[in-house]
Amino acid sequence: MKKLDVEHFLDIYIMRKDMQEEGITNPSEDIKKFTREFVEKLENMPLNEEIIIKESSFFDSLGNLIIKFPDIDDSQKDS
Repeated sequence: MKKLDVEHFLDIYIMRKDMQEEGITNPSEDIKKFTREFVEKLENMPLNEEIIIKESSFFDSLGNLIIKFPDIDDSQKDS
C-alpha cells in the first residue's frame, strides 16, 4: 500500500477544491471551508511528510493536528 503522505492528499484535495470552485460538486459550506484550509496547510508541508488519519482528524508524523474533518449533522447526511 502506498504511503499516505502530503503529496497523496494534496493531489486529492486540490482536485476536490477545483471541482467545488467550478460548481461540479456542491458540498456544504463547512466542507468547502475545510477543503480550502486543508489545501492551504498541505501546500506548506513537505510532500513526503506522512499523514495519519485518526478519529476524523489529520495528523503529521509527529502527531501534531493538521486539521479536523467538520462534523456532519443529520440534515447534511441526507444531502
